[in-house]
Amino acid sequence: MKVEVDSHKLFYHPDRVAEWLKTGDCPPIYVEIGLTNRCNHRCIFCALDWLEKKPVFIDADLLKKRLTEMKEYGVKSVMFAGEGEPLLHPRAAEIIEHAYHAGLDVSVSTNGVLLTPEIAELILPCLKWIRISVDAASPDVHHLIHQGKESDFETICTNIRHDSLVKKVKQLHVTIGVQLLIIPENVHEIIRFTRIFSESGADNVQIKPYSKHPLSKNRFIIDHRSLTGIEEEIRQFEREDFQVIFRSGTQDRLMEERTYDKCYGLPFYALIEADGSVIPCNVYHENREFTYGNCITSTFTEVWDGLQRKSVMKKIQDEGIFQCREVCRLDPINRYLHTLKNPHPHVNFI
Repeated sequence: MKVEVDSHKLFYHPDRVAEWLKTGDCPPIYVEIGLTNRCNHRCIFCALDWLEKKPVFIDADLLKKRLTEMKEYGVKSVMFAGEGEPLLHPRAAEIIEHAYHAGLDVSVSTNGVLLTPEIAELILPCLKWIRISVDAASPDVHHLIHQGKESDFETICTNIRHDSLVKKVKQLHVTIGVQLLIIPENVHEIIRFTRIFSESGADNVQIKPYSKHPLSKNRFIIDHRSLTGIEEEIRQFEREDFQVIFRSGTQDRLMEERTYDKCYGLPFYALIEADGSVIPCNVYHENREFTYGNCITSTFTEVWDGLQRKSVMKKIQDEGIFQCREVCRLDPINRYLHTLKNPHPHVNFI
């Protein structure tokens, strides 16, 4: 089954889109949850390098209650990622299993170091997909970029091979993806990266362009001429059971002007920080002025239907998109919703 990550999937949710068109709001389809703000790596490209991180772990028992409520409210999927490494939470597997049994589609984004055989056996049966950010094809470059232990690259490769074996033996439907974020330090490893992980048992590799978070301290300049011919070269590794995803659509949008002047997609998505704060997106981490509320001290429904969220939404719409991240997660959604809001006069000529 081919994975589509360069576009959006709102056309699979016509009822929710119709509700938004009619009322301007709706329950979110997808929620990203940070289980902790701690991380075992210090990636040089980290978008959240500007945060001052005092260790925080979300309350597992309360989160489990909220996950059940979220499903009942209309949330369809959750991804465990957030400000830190989700598998550092001591009860991560338990939380993931609960989300699955609550009826949510579940995914995880991880650096892969803690995806041990024991953890993989527990969580892989619960997941629709897992994305492992490796970003290198050698121990030296991985250590340079991720700033973890020198042995981490080999640990991750071993974990991925084991994950793939678990999937095969248990006949699981989880999609295992391995990601490389393009920065100058790893451009020369893209082809080798694709070859290595095409042989690992993973289902896909994703080659993703770097885009700067508006508040991030880091800034990488990519000479796009250095990418000439790479997509064609790595396509040779594609097979029926292995997909090469080169995010050319995202790359193209980096060069384009936005077609919209408001963030229309916010009602369809939310982010929960490790302290329980519900925020619009990762531009607003630890920004209390733009926090919808807290789903540990309140129910998720109370936060989403509350006056504070409505006030924050209005503030964001009034300010426009000048401080938004380039090609953010909601960019293709905003392009689609802007078109629905501003249809061409000939739309009835199908």
